[in-house]
Amino acid sequence: MALNNAEVKIMTIVTKNNQPTILFAIEELSKYLLLMSPDYRIDSLKEATHTESEAAYLRVGLFGELGISMPVLAAPELDDAIYIDVTEGKGHIAGSNPRSVLLGVYRFLEEAGCRFLRPGADGDYVPKKALETIDVKVNEKATYRHRGLCIEGAVSIENMLDNIDWAPKAGFNSYFLEFKTPFTFFDRWYGHRHNKYKQPETITIEQVDAFTVEMEKEIKKRGLLYHAVGHGWTGEPLGLPCLGWDAVDYAVDEDKSRFLALVDGKRELWHGVPLNTNLCFSNPEARRLVVQYAADHAQNNPHIDMLHLWLADAFNNHCECENCVKTLPSDFYLMMLNELDEELTLRNLSTRVVFLLYLDLLWVPETETLKNPSRFMLLFAPISRTYSQSYDSDTTGIEIQPFVRNRLKFPTNIRENVAFLKAWQHLFDGDGFTYEYHHMWDHYLDPGYFQMADMISQDVKNLKLLRLNGIISDQTQRSFFPTGLGMYVLGKTLWNDEADFRQLAKEYFIASFGDEGEACLTYLETISDLFDPPYMRGEKPRVSSEAADKLRSVQEVVNAFRPVLERNLGSELHPTIAKSWDYLQIHANIISLLAFALEARADGRAEEARQLWAQTSDYVQRNEDLYQPVFDVFLYIQTLHKMFDDETKTHFGGEVT
Repeated sequence: MALNNAEVKIMTIVTKNNQPTILFAIEELSKYLLLMSPDYRIDSLKEATHTESEAAYLRVGLFGELGISMPVLAAPELDDAIYIDVTEGKGHIAGSNPRSVLLGVYRFLEEAGCRFLRPGADGDYVPKKALETIDVKVNEKATYRHRGLCIEGAVSIENMLDNIDWAPKAGFNSYFLEFKTPFTFFDRWYGHRHNKYKQPETITIEQVDAFTVEMEKEIKKRGLLYHAVGHGWTGEPLGLPCLGWDAVDYAVDEDKSRFLALVDGKRELWHGVPLNTNLCFSNPEARRLVVQYAADHAQNNPHIDMLHLWLADAFNNHCECENCVKTLPSDFYLMMLNELDEELTLRNLSTRVVFLLYLDLLWVPETETLKNPSRFMLLFAPISRTYSQSYDSDTTGIEIQPFVRNRLKFPTNIRENVAFLKAWQHLFDGDGFTYEYHHMWDHYLDPGYFQMADMISQDVKNLKLLRLNGIISDQTQRSFFPTGLGMYVLGKTLWNDEADFRQLAKEYFIASFGDEGEACLTYLETISDLFDPPYMRGEKPRVSSEAADKLRSVQEVVNAFRPVLERNLGSELHPTIAKSWDYLQIHANIISLLAFALEARADGRAEEARQLWAQTSDYVQRNEDLYQPVFDVFLYIQTLHKMFDDETKTHFGGEVT
């Protein structure tokens, strides 16, 4: 029944700032408040003309505008702090910068009872609540500066826009669109790779460039720090498009091939992939091509906050010419970084540049240093690490193996990885963060997502021990199946590294599943234990009676939980909670099939295991539309099929097949 004018309550939102992100924050605040209290009318974006007694006021803006003292921050444009003081729906929501104001709005809504469980409209839980009953007091600054997500996996444009929208709701402040044109991630989805039941669609570079403009617009609307490019600089300046990891049939003419790395006596694309091909970095002209191209890109895209300048996405493929072999790749890398800094300075560009400690570049330079370290940020990418142990700063007794060109073996042990980082930190003590892969492949080795979420909590808490200031998570954008616990923990713990993992898990499961949330938590924790992620990672014997017994128990646990699933699937629940139960039911079907396949593998019945995996893969592909927004079938199949393929070899980086 419609309310008459006398029954309509008014909430007035006041700001002194017309900055676009702050205006967007007020739009979001108004939207969710009306969902909570539809009997209100929101008047916003006007100065106060009534007394406090005549209307409810929420004042939104920067600290100084609201007369609130700014906390001590190293860099207020990069570091996030929020202040919320609201009593009976009246008060202040303040931030240290426009992005922080938006973060403060979402935090206010969360404290008022809203939950942002996963990207997309069906991920929002908004309770009905009278605004005059809301009391929230928060005065915090983020523990870590860098709290970001990076595109990976297979994505639609809708997936990406939903994730960008969700990121600040979860406390993230950065987004990284990898490559000059992030073609491969869209091509995987629209081409429906690894799904025989979907008809491939053609996607063009021009369409993806348009997608990129759209994504950048949404990133900047939210004031998120925009990271860009990464790999590709060793191909794009030569006119070789670096669109992904697929081999291409490019005929590289002699004028260009002279810049390519000489490996095994040949100057050619590394296995046919421009993105994976290094250059002859002792050639000043080759470095100049990269530097000029990168500087042009920075100048043409001033909205980029952090420009990542990385080398090829491959290893043991550096140039073996008589000049290159005299110098480490990391020395050539720093030469080029210094040359880029000089060019950016000449052009009066303040773009920050991110350099990467990755694969061959883990070995520190012998002679070069960064001449203007304030320009740069260090990115540590321990892609070869195990997720069975968290970061450990104790490197006592660890010896870094000598650099042997194109014959390197990379560390899996955490302490060995950290030893490389510490060696670099002796040369560079500036801002640094880590590039992590928790939700790239490894979460598929923990079908309950529970142990991985716990590892994320430990890793984030240990970042300070490594003198690192956050994480950019390189991952599938669809990592919320059966739950988004790991993503929730990542966002919350990067904001506050004192957050307790168990308490976060309990909060998330109750919000996701309602009254029986804790039962779901116990169930998925048990599933994680039975699949035994260290076994799944290959850190235990492949044929194992212990593993087989555990995997045999999965079906028993799933069957025992089915009455809980059926009871909730048939009840009237909030649509967001109902969707969580839908996903959990489908997940139960998938892990049952997967457990049969893995049990046969652990029993040594390899051929039967492959057949059972084929059934699992078939089911996952056939039903993809039921869970497309939360589950990346492409990466799932790409990751797990290797467990049933005796000939698969380990690769770091790129598209593993």
